[in-house]
Amino acid sequence: MSPGSMSPSQVGPLLLAAVRRPPSRLGEHLLLTLVVLAGAVLCLAAMAWGWRRRARRQEPMLAPLPQAPGHPGAPLVAPMDGVYIGTVGADGWQDRIVARGLGRRAGGDLVVTAAGIDLAGLWLPRAGLRSARVDDALAGKVMPGAGLLVVGWEHGGMLLESGFRGRASRYPEVLDAVGGLISTHQSAAQEVL
Repeated sequence: MSPGSMSPSQVGPLLLAAVRRPPSRLGEHLLLTLVVLAGAVLCLAAMAWGWRRRARRQEPMLAPLPQAPGHPGAPLVAPMDGVYIGTVGADGWQDRIVARGLGRRAGGDLVVTAAGIDLAGLWLPRAGLRSARVDDALAGKVMPGAGLLVVGWEHGGMLLESGFRGRASRYPEVLDAVGGLISTHQSAAQEVL
């Protein structure tokens, strides 16, 4: 039955029934919102505390990072823009190193020169380079297929791996250039021995 076919005496109670509302629960909703916000703030504070604690624990084990030379030389391949993903210990793709700023993600260029690699502001000297490969995971970041360029390097007796995400079609030429740096450095080191 539609309201138009009802008599005026029948429409009045119907409108009153439609207007009635349950008691206001605004206070309960505000309290629940505050509890959820407080929980989120506590989670973020705990994450920040854990990050700082990890950095303090790793700081004594990691020597100061090498500085790029004033004139590292001409790039062996064209610079590749992308994102520095992070650095991990060589024994685990999720063992993130956060001390000395290695845990931060940063946009920038990957530049391969005869002196080493500039990985978006992180300088990896030629003498420390150990390996280069394409992988799909590093430092908690998972990219399907040929997603990340991972460079293995040694620093202060620690074996580390740093990841960079750039244009995957350029990975082969960068891998060739880095592989050439590693092999010529190892050949020169063997000749000295």
